Amino acid sequence: MEQLERRIFTACKNSGYICPESEEEGTMIVVPLAEAKNNLSKLVDDAAAGQTITISKHGRALARLVPVGKTYGQRIGAMKGKLILPQDFDAPLPDEILDAFEGTHE
Repeated sequence: MEQLERRIFTACKNSGYICPESEEEGTMIVVPLAEAKNNLSKLVDDAAAGQTITISKHGRALARLVPVGKTYGQRIGAMKGKLILPQDFDAPLPDEILDAFEGTHE
């Protein structure tokens, strides 16, 4: 005989939805698709705050909203003071270089 997974249902703080809770996964919010359509902005905010939200249709899980991990990309302005542009940066190019770009070089 198969052993059934035991789940405890609880009301997630500030969500308004009933959530199955398991020790491995933590708390997960299950939201029907129609409600997810109407409350997408709030659900995205909940996911950004660390909640995992499962969107279901007819009782079947279809999709999951999860928080995005922290990005470690370069910040704007990170190279400030490290690049130096010469005074003649925007000066016209010499004729031979312009010819090469335009394909008129013989």
